[in-house]
Amino acid sequence: MDDAEIVKSKVDIVEVISSYVLLKKAGRNLSGLCPFHSEKTPSFMVSPDRQVFKCFGCGEGGDAFTFLEKVEGWTFPEVLEELAKRVGVKLKSYGGSEHGKQKDKLLLINATASKFYSYLLNKHKLGEKAREYLKSRGIKEEIWKKFDVGYAPAGWDNTLHALLKRGFSAPDISAAGLIISRSNRSYAGQSRKDVGFYDRFRDRLMFPLKDQRGVVVGFAGRLIGQEAKQEPKYINSPETPIFNKGSLLFGLDLTKESIRAGNEAVLVEGEFDVISAYQAGITNIVATKGTAFGEKQVGLLSRICENVAVCFDSDLAGDKASRRGIEMLDEVGLTVKVVSLGKFKDPDEFSRQDPDGFKKAIKKASNIYDYFIESAISRFDSGSADGKKKIGRELMPIIAKISDDLVRAHYISKLARVLDLDVNLISEAIAKRQVNIPEAGEKVSVQTLDNLEIEKYFLALFIAGENIEKSFFEVLESDDFLDKSSSELWSWLHDIMRNSRTQTVRKVLENLPTRHKLFVDNLYLIDVGSELLDRDIRLEELRKIALRIKEKSLKAKLVTISEKIRQAEKSGDSKKVQLLSGQFSKISAGLKKE
Repeated sequence: MDDAEIVKSKVDIVEVISSYVLLKKAGRNLSGLCPFHSEKTPSFMVSPDRQVFKCFGCGEGGDAFTFLEKVEGWTFPEVLEELAKRVGVKLKSYGGSEHGKQKDKLLLINATASKFYSYLLNKHKLGEKAREYLKSRGIKEEIWKKFDVGYAPAGWDNTLHALLKRGFSAPDISAAGLIISRSNRSYAGQSRKDVGFYDRFRDRLMFPLKDQRGVVVGFAGRLIGQEAKQEPKYINSPETPIFNKGSLLFGLDLTKESIRAGNEAVLVEGEFDVISAYQAGITNIVATKGTAFGEKQVGLLSRICENVAVCFDSDLAGDKASRRGIEMLDEVGLTVKVVSLGKFKDPDEFSRQDPDGFKKAIKKASNIYDYFIESAISRFDSGSADGKKKIGRELMPIIAKISDDLVRAHYISKLARVLDLDVNLISEAIAKRQVNIPEAGEKVSVQTLDNLEIEKYFLALFIAGENIEKSFFEVLESDDFLDKSSSELWSWLHDIMRNSRTQTVRKVLENLPTRHKLFVDNLYLIDVGSELLDRDIRLEELRKIALRIKEKSLKAKLVTISEKIRQAEKSGDSKKVQLLSGQFSKISAGLKKE
């Protein structure tokens, strides 16, 4: 086997995809919300048996390699490198892509910088004021160490020199976002043309920004020195080949298991919000790095939980970017609630001064749409015509985008009561704005399937059991299947069973020809329902579908023969008419029997 085959044989697709998608048992398969398109009903299926996935909503499918290529945007060599590391395979025939090598170098620079900052905070005298600052905010040493908080010292080139001494080049350190080109600028009244770079982070607490695997991809620095000087309180790493602010949630590497266990994430804005809450025992918490969270962050949450409690300092209803984030959470099927901060300015303060109260506030979080309505009422006069107009303008577009019909109807009624207007008037106004979101991945219903789909459903059910049910070969022949792939697979299965003593599906499919592999992979991904895995129920379902396929086949054959009889009569070929009529009678008798 070559390197790719060795890696593929050791990789578990369920383990790979579970890092991105919240998977639930669906019969013999696993299902979840597709990471490649927006949906509320799971149409994304993973087969542990075949080690493949497919979305029946958008059509994306493949193996573990294909999944990472699509979800991460990696090339095949990059995926091979990544999966080889995960399963402990040393690649022999592949030296690694230049892009992959560069990414590895940047990750190593960040990891080294993180250790340097951590050392300064925890063990060096330069970090004393940073330690005192953390203590003054009530953060315990064990907690700041858990989050790998560090300290970048004052001075223009401490980080630069520390990394140069460890063998990294200035251009690579710059590519990682840790230093900046001076571009012949002047600092502190001194021209520094003789030096090419200076440290991006100076005299700041350093929060390593990690992906969900715990790999440092960037940093956030919080100013703790002379805060009166003209510098922003927080700065982040710039966009790099390994860092995109909108693609991560701070703290997720530490809190994802707690989020999965409770099926809920508490969403806050900043690093201290997460750290203080975590210290208070709220371990299912992550930060967005600002209220304007995007699709990738929404995707991260939708893959590990179904409920989100939003706890931002700002008024969500008055912030268009935040409202769009809420809409995206709803669009992917997450239940969104809003936590009231009460008298506290932010979750950090709430966690430190009243941890039990903060936990209760999370439990009492209100539905996001109730929050939007209450916020609008608090800002506009619902008793005046102008106030009603402003409330309606703000809330109707929001309510129109609620994807669940019953939930939308509930809030249409509530808004009508708030505005003291006829509910039909509100409903008609909202209907003009309403966005229809198609449902994908509906569970298979035999009554709604066309001829080709029902054949695939039959075959999916046929191979779902442990043993091959030979009796169905007496009912159906290969030419009873209108779909070419279905017909060819049935013919192959029939031929195999004539000459084989093997009874189990798994053993039979071990000899599956390459030409049938993709088709069978897709059959495995069809959700036949867990109840149909019971043998007796499955056989009864198979019998009904087989008879339906046979009936359709016989009727199609009768139509064909009828046309041939018509042509023979037209040409005066009486012998052919007689022969065809006999065939017609025989098939008709068979149809009546069915």
